[in-house]
Amino acid sequence: MAQRKELGRGPAGRPRAAKDLPLDDDRQQADEPQSSAFTYRDSRSDEPIDAEVIDEPGPEDAVGSRAWRERLRDRARGFFGAKTQDRMADRERVRRVDVDRAEDEREGLNQREQLLKLRAETRLAGEKYMDSLRDSKLLVPGFNNEERMQELGVMHHVYMQMMMQSCLKPLSRGVNANSIIQAVGMVMAMRMLSPDFKREMDRYLQPLKDKIQERIDTRTRGMVASAKSDIARRRRIFRDVPSDARRERLIGSTDPRDHLTKKWRKRFDAMQHRERGHREMFTADSAAMTEVALMENAFWKMREPGADAGLIRDSYQAMRKRLHEQMSEDGLERQEVVRRARMIIGERMEYEPELRTMFNGVAHGRIVKASAHEERIAGSDRVRRVWSGEFDDHLGQHLPEDGMFTLRRPMDADAHQVQLAETMKTAMLHALDRGDQEVYGGNVLGYLVGFTAQKQGLDTSGLPDMLQHRLDQSEVMIASMDIDGLPPEEQQRVYSNAYVDAMEAVNEKYPDLEAELKRSLGENWQQTLQTAVDDPGAFFEKQRLKPRSRPADPSAGQEAGPQNEGPNAEADSEDYQPA
Repeated sequence: MAQRKELGRGPAGRPRAAKDLPLDDDRQQADEPQSSAFTYRDSRSDEPIDAEVIDEPGPEDAVGSRAWRERLRDRARGFFGAKTQDRMADRERVRRVDVDRAEDEREGLNQREQLLKLRAETRLAGEKYMDSLRDSKLLVPGFNNEERMQELGVMHHVYMQMMMQSCLKPLSRGVNANSIIQAVGMVMAMRMLSPDFKREMDRYLQPLKDKIQERIDTRTRGMVASAKSDIARRRRIFRDVPSDARRERLIGSTDPRDHLTKKWRKRFDAMQHRERGHREMFTADSAAMTEVALMENAFWKMREPGADAGLIRDSYQAMRKRLHEQMSEDGLERQEVVRRARMIIGERMEYEPELRTMFNGVAHGRIVKASAHEERIAGSDRVRRVWSGEFDDHLGQHLPEDGMFTLRRPMDADAHQVQLAETMKTAMLHALDRGDQEVYGGNVLGYLVGFTAQKQGLDTSGLPDMLQHRLDQSEVMIASMDIDGLPPEEQQRVYSNAYVDAMEAVNEKYPDLEAELKRSLGENWQQTLQTAVDDPGAFFEKQRLKPRSRPADPSAGQEAGPQNEGPNAEADSEDYQPA
């Protein structure tokens, strides 16, 4: 995995042109002619400014910090279109159902209703736990690492207690133990066998203990069979080795028990004999929630007025390192935690779009959530569409399954410009390198009108797929600049400059750019671009009437090649880290 680079200013002394994109600007006189699609002006005197929060009072305490964060969050959400707003409304309706179910304490609930209540309570407990981490001061100066981990341990303990209390209710009311294990997971169920809960609920916990033991025994029998098969295979491989001693050394132990993983039985025994006051063991879910919430905490704390982003990042990295050590101590597989964390992030991105601004690559449109795929339902011929944590780059290539998102630091105007230009450039070059003129044209037009479409709040539904994907990218690009404190005028300048930089980079590789535009957009390509600039709403209406030739998928029109080939390979490798 490539090392992450620190982003800085562009090449020293390079004059950056600012491309005027169409906007309703109150400063423009009514009789002033509109700018051309390719109007340039010298901006050497207009140097990029450092990012700072605009018109936002600084938080003074935990309540003030939360209120400040929510104001900034709500402003960021306003940059996303109608589809995202609809998903946010849908999510709020689902959450209200969860709250109603969690508060339902009626007697006589049937088993299905009790399990729905349990699932609602566990989801709400997870939300509350992550909220407590986001609101905490774990990463601000003034705490040492030991104090931070102690405070984290307290919050995690509270979450685990909430989860176990939620499990005890249906257990005491006769709900099937196996259903509860399926609802909350094996590790959480095993935690309920610790002394403090066992004494209180022993008669209800025996069925749970029996079911856990049954699952462990089933897994053990499977492991024994696998170990025996492996021993037999090694015996066949090394049977012709003449030396008895060397042959025995190569074959290894012939006792299947020596080849078994002891993870589950070890964890089971540890939980039954855990002393009071000991640190709560992490589950894959709670570890993933902790990691994501700590990233969120660091993201927001680094953007508070007057914050020392470097110190906060150092504190975050130290806590993350210790968290990973505790996960390992608890027998968790890092890749499983990464998979759960990606699931949390991907699901929340749908209705909490500000999360898209938090991570390198995602914030500038280079990493997107992959489309759902079909999966056969076990024991039937039916299939369903599911999403299980997959992400693609903006060219449609799958990202490694063990790659975890990296936290994005506050960026100034120049850093945003570099990243936006990189995204636009790689998309355009990828299309031209493959000779896909339709996709190239969609890239050129989508990025050209993306800023205007967002600022004017235009309806982008029903547009051709590639154009729609590039407009979606523009939304997160602009939101990321805004959340870093760039004012609207600076956002426009950065976006315009990035577009110019991308076109210049494409022109360096394809000197006859006019011919490429003509092949992509037709003989009247200049008029097409000018129409898009002058009246993007009318341009969108015309695009909706065009016949469709590509599926509605982020990778439309692109073949997924090897992961580290193509112009985007280096940029992608810096946007995530290995598990």
